Amino acid sequence: MSRYRVVITDNLFDDCLVEEQVFQGESVDLEIYSRMDRSELLEKVRTADALLLNMVHADRNFIESLEKCRIISRYGIGYDNVDVQAAREKGIHVGIVPDYCAVEVAEHAAAMLLSVARRIPQRHELVRKGHWRDSPGHTLFRIQGSVLGILGYGRTGQALHRQVAGFGFSRVVVHSRGLKPGTVLPCGAEAVCLEELLTLSDYLSVHLPLTDETRYMLDDERLHSMKEGAVLINTARGGILDEKALYSALTSGPLRAAGLDVLDSEPPDPDNPLLSLDNVVISDHEAYYSEQSVVDLKRKTAENVLSVLKTGRPVCGVEE
Repeated sequence: MSRYRVVITDNLFDDCLVEEQVFQGESVDLEIYSRMDRSELLEKVRTADALLLNMVHADRNFIESLEKCRIISRYGIGYDNVDVQAAREKGIHVGIVPDYCAVEVAEHAAAMLLSVARRIPQRHELVRKGHWRDSPGHTLFRIQGSVLGILGYGRTGQALHRQVAGFGFSRVVVHSRGLKPGTVLPCGAEAVCLEELLTLSDYLSVHLPLTDETRYMLDDERLHSMKEGAVLINTARGGILDEKALYSALTSGPLRAAGLDVLDSEPPDPDNPLLSLDNVVISDHEAYYSEQSVVDLKRKTAENVLSVLKTGRPVCGVEE
């Protein structure tokens, strides 16, 4: 019986015990790589039957070099680093984990909202420097009674709505491609058009994938159309925001503050002007993480591969 050669292209975790457990007892030889230059990686993957991929850029050139690959299984929800069309032309499935870390990202978004609204990180730093109610504060506003906007109402957007249900928002308005404006959902959320979402929201949380359609969706015009004093939270993808426009909206436009777990370029350039703003809280793309979410991710990414090798179809694939 022939054996399958399965390659993890760029392992970002401490070990691959979960993946090894999924493939245990199967006709799979698992090869694990962490960091190597592109030419060396292309040679390693050329004859692989399946790939588990993190951040490697699987562009058309990469995909066309694959001689027998049957699936590229991505560790994550998004797949903007994989040329899906090129893969389809080669007959290669693209696997994803669509329910990965929805709870964790929603929790992080809620934490960001509270941290930014109450300026907790800034007060913490003042206390560390020896201050105690002896430095000028900034105006704070009660969250209760305000309007929450959610841009993208999939698994993560819905999870955020559930988690902040006790905050006392007067309205929750959402914009999602699959929801007709004017629809009132059983949970009480109201679907609105994008323009209305921006003008109504006191707190706007972004939960969209990064696609050609959503890249720089929040541009200068849209950010400056937002409600005066609004707070923007982004735990989705940095490329959804135009960062120059965001800086302008935070310094001379309507935005009071922002909480960002993602940036357009990561890690950020030290000269990124957003790093200098006192009304911005930034975390290092960690919203996805919990011990439980990583185990789920690794297992389901490997299960996508095994399913294709055994049945010809992934558990969950792009446009499957």
